[in-house]
Amino acid sequence: MTSRLKISSDGLGCWTFLLDRPEKRNALDEQFLSELMSASHNVAEDGNARLVILRSSSPTFCAGADLNDWIDITPSEARRLSSLGSRTFQMLADLPVPTIAAIEGPALGGGLELALACDLRIGTPNCVIGFPEPRLGNSPAWGGMHRLIEAIGKFRARDLLLTGDLVSGNEAYRVGILQRLKSSAEFQQGLNSLIESIISCDGGTLTYIKSVFGQPSQIIAAQEASMAGFTATYKASKTRKEAFLQSRRKQ
Repeated sequence: MTSRLKISSDGLGCWTFLLDRPEKRNALDEQFLSELMSASHNVAEDGNARLVILRSSSPTFCAGADLNDWIDITPSEARRLSSLGSRTFQMLADLPVPTIAAIEGPALGGGLELALACDLRIGTPNCVIGFPEPRLGNSPAWGGMHRLIEAIGKFRARDLLLTGDLVSGNEAYRVGILQRLKSSAEFQQGLNSLIESIISCDGGTLTYIKSVFGQPSQIIAAQEASMAGFTATYKASKTRKEAFLQSRRKQ
């Protein structure tokens, strides 16, 4: 079975997830989602990871869900695939390192949901972005509506979600879906600059900052972890642990 995702990592801890199903415009089927989940899990387990970049090997970033999986589907199968997509994108969103969606072409439906699951999005004026699902009798199913509202606010999100309209990269940048916009000629340079900015920061600090944008339980857990790490450096803490270990040796 041909892999949908090409994964690479350099010596600086930068991982690249290359979406590589050009014949289907990177349409997300069950295999594709499973590969994305597995790759995200591997990054989460890599203590040296600093950054994840998602980009396409072809002109289309991602055309969304593979409609072949959804045309003739039972309610239970629909729930299962929706759950798989939601869990996959949440795992990507929850990674302890920054994530970048590099969008040089259309990011539609589930493809936009994938991009919204990333921390930062850089695109070109020529990319096309939107949720056409309402025109197909469907709605975003992988966390995209919530993340779109979080990114651009309720009023602008309603416009996109209630019309199914697609917008250009310029408009996506204006409303806040894209944080950075570069011409096609300057795109790679702009992406490199963004990567360099992230790598120049302390990885542990970025992990903590990312957690602040998470759910309340994630924020509390991150605060507890930070506090535990801080108190563990106290001289008194070291002395007490050494004394405890010494007492155990005498037993």
